[in-house]
Amino acid sequence: MAQEYTLMDDIVSHHTQRMQNMKRYYPYFRLVRSPLDTYKDGRYAELDMGYMVLAVLRFFIEENHFKDTQVTYPMVEQFMRDFLEREYKLDMTEDEAGELIQYIFDKLCNDGRPFLYTYYDPEKKAQVQERIKYIDSRFEGETLVYYITGDAIEFYLDTKEVKDESKITTEQLLLEKMIRASNFKGALEVVRRINGEVGRLRVRKDEVLRLLGQNVFQGVAALDDFSKNVLAWFKEEQRLFAANKALVDRALLQAQDTGGRGDGQSAGNGKDAPTSFQYTMEEIYDLDRELKQAMRRHEELLSACTQLQVQADELIQKAKSSRLRRVFSFDDFLERLVESGDASALGAFVRPLADMNLHKSLNLYQLDAMLEYKPDEQEKGEAAGAGKEQMYVYEDEKIESRIETNYDIFLKVLFEQLLARGSFDLRFLNHMYEMKFTDNILKNGDYFSFIVHLSQKSHYDLGEIPDHQDTFLEGIISDYMKRRADSDPGAGGLKELVFDLEFMSDDLILLSSGAQISNIRFTVSDRREH
Repeated sequence: MAQEYTLMDDIVSHHTQRMQNMKRYYPYFRLVRSPLDTYKDGRYAELDMGYMVLAVLRFFIEENHFKDTQVTYPMVEQFMRDFLEREYKLDMTEDEAGELIQYIFDKLCNDGRPFLYTYYDPEKKAQVQERIKYIDSRFEGETLVYYITGDAIEFYLDTKEVKDESKITTEQLLLEKMIRASNFKGALEVVRRINGEVGRLRVRKDEVLRLLGQNVFQGVAALDDFSKNVLAWFKEEQRLFAANKALVDRALLQAQDTGGRGDGQSAGNGKDAPTSFQYTMEEIYDLDRELKQAMRRHEELLSACTQLQVQADELIQKAKSSRLRRVFSFDDFLERLVESGDASALGAFVRPLADMNLHKSLNLYQLDAMLEYKPDEQEKGEAAGAGKEQMYVYEDEKIESRIETNYDIFLKVLFEQLLARGSFDLRFLNHMYEMKFTDNILKNGDYFSFIVHLSQKSHYDLGEIPDHQDTFLEGIISDYMKRRADSDPGAGGLKELVFDLEFMSDDLILLSSGAQISNIRFTVSDRREH
């Protein structure tokens, strides 16, 4: 019986952690199971989706963490063009390549939505749903940049390396052995992996902070896991960094001393010795430089994690205060009271009334002040013209102002994406709205009215709208273009914008509010075609 209890306890208590470790693999197999067989009638069916996923993830790791650069879509497109040309030698035009790359990247990003990973939690006795992304995006100013998530980095590293409690510590033990064996080239690769792991932890730290701002309960759990598996190893990691740096310095001194002697043991004996000595010195110099960078980035991570604790305390305190200030609902309390059938809880309302002090009294000093009060003998009149005329704003004017403000937001993002991308669908446009203004904007009633008004026509020519408006929305577009022209003289390019709407009634979009709307394809067209 004891053995059965231990077995079941291990199964139940370890299951959630195992599912958490497995979830990072889920998007990869989802993507592999959706090959390109149906795209363009199977014309590109030979392309390996799994190979392209790993290639794109490696590209993001290189740009985000090794080069510390922000990745935009043109950078991804150029990389994919070079990759497809080198690996598959595809015979296609520039436009066909652009469409194929856009299709592949949209699948990798899951059209801006997270992959939903569901499993059974035996401790909670319920199904649990996790959200995973490999590639996420955000706005830096007016530019949309893409970046790799911590789950994607862990997945990429796990495909080649073994997971340990502290991968940095494990790698540094391996680094020490390689330096002692004078395998400086292999040691350089180990240090680069350490740099990649430090970069992953920096991304994980940012994700913990964002999760604290969105859901304090999940954020606290993530912070506890981060502190247990990351922060606890900093002291040991720094000690190993110092020890390995001392080994590299010692190897550098020994190599310089050996190369400078002229005796029979000198590296100068033999025709190939100087070249071998030169290669060794270059490898040690590269290793020393890479190790210094890893130590600097590790110190920056330690400083950022210290700041994370301070920010986490502030967010947790703010969340506690906001929960304490929540409004008490008497109707909800009464419903729960009726459902439970227990009226004893009403005592909490009655007891304060039983202790009320109904007898009022005045301070004697206040009575003396009232008796000695002397009113003014002459009333002062109000000076004519002293008051200001009040401007009344009626409800319909407030509604018109709100609609104009919200429509300006929708139009601004729509026109920016049309000028930047040329073609996209409503699902992508909704993602832009959510990234720029949070997902609450798609719960606004003005969003649905905007889509309805926009769908009244399938062709828009902004050059003709200032002179002739057929619909209510075109009147708002005309006013928007005038305001843009007054505030930004360089915004006159909107008059050259012509675009069409293709309504895809079979493709339904499920919004976060629970509503469903038909998808729409927006495409920039040529005025001469109409």
